[in-house]
Amino acid sequence: MNQTFHGLRLEAVACVVPLYDTTLGAYAERFGKDIAERYHKVVGIQRTYSVPPCDDPQPGPNPYPPLPAVGQAMDAADDILDILRDNEALRSEIDVLLHVTQTPHLDAPPESCLLQRDLGLGEHVIALDINQGCAGFMVALQTAAHFLLHPTVRHVLICGGDVLSNRVDENDHATAFMFSDVGFAALVGRGDGDWAFANGTAGSEAITLPHDGTFKMDGTDVFNFTVSKVPEQILSLRTPEVDCLLLHQSNAFIMRQIGRLCGFAPEQVPMNIADYGNASSASLPLLLCDLAQNHGWRGKRTAILSGYGCGLTWVSARMPLDFDTTQFSLTHYVT
Repeated sequence: MNQTFHGLRLEAVACVVPLYDTTLGAYAERFGKDIAERYHKVVGIQRTYSVPPCDDPQPGPNPYPPLPAVGQAMDAADDILDILRDNEALRSEIDVLLHVTQTPHLDAPPESCLLQRDLGLGEHVIALDINQGCAGFMVALQTAAHFLLHPTVRHVLICGGDVLSNRVDENDHATAFMFSDVGFAALVGRGDGDWAFANGTAGSEAITLPHDGTFKMDGTDVFNFTVSKVPEQILSLRTPEVDCLLLHQSNAFIMRQIGRLCGFAPEQVPMNIADYGNASSASLPLLLCDLAQNHGWRGKRTAILSGYGCGLTWVSARMPLDFDTTQFSLTHYVT
């Protein structure tokens, strides 16, 4: 399905990254130098970041400790509220809160409701959880665009992130050194931008995360999916005005293949997977913040953003980005 929305603006994006890191050297010590070199050549990761494990619920009036994923999302949302206008004024204009995660700490209540409470948002807010992984940011952007079709909705706050570092099989060299636990937030409001979306769903268990289990992936199925369906979707959105292709940071080899198949030069397809690994739904927000804060991106650009992953789900959007007026924040912290 292709949809175009008019009059939108990405106002701010923030990401928070924990300071606990694992390097390619540690991966080599576990699996051997040869496997590490092959993994780095294909996947491209040199470093990942993780939060410490959450304690079990304890008896008492406040049985649950701080929730790692929702806590990081809240920190990122607080960063946005800090850098945009007066906090109380902005809080009152947030009408929808979307929380994207596939690793909630609680089955109930919805963690979006906890975020609404802890961020001090009004009781009028529509709070929804979105169970999505690597395509989650794009799914949430498209959902936000739908809400903003209604004139009473002023701002949509998207929060999210996953804690996957403790949900991998430590003996599986294909996934043990893949994920970073990153929280993100993005504020979407009204402006003069036209956002053109294309989305697809092909029900599949090629990527799974069983309840109380570990992450599993059929690498062959995922590769075939990403180099066929994703380029086809991106090409349906490409126009001569598109300056760059911003991809979910999944795998360096796959991203190079997608860029080549879509006719983009390597410099038009920036990557930061080496520095941050695969950050699941936070991957694209993290790339945007990294480009703005650490790589000097400035001015206006027309970009195609594409997220793809478990489901199988793939969502892309052609949209204008203004690195001068959108506020970006990327912070590292100790959880």
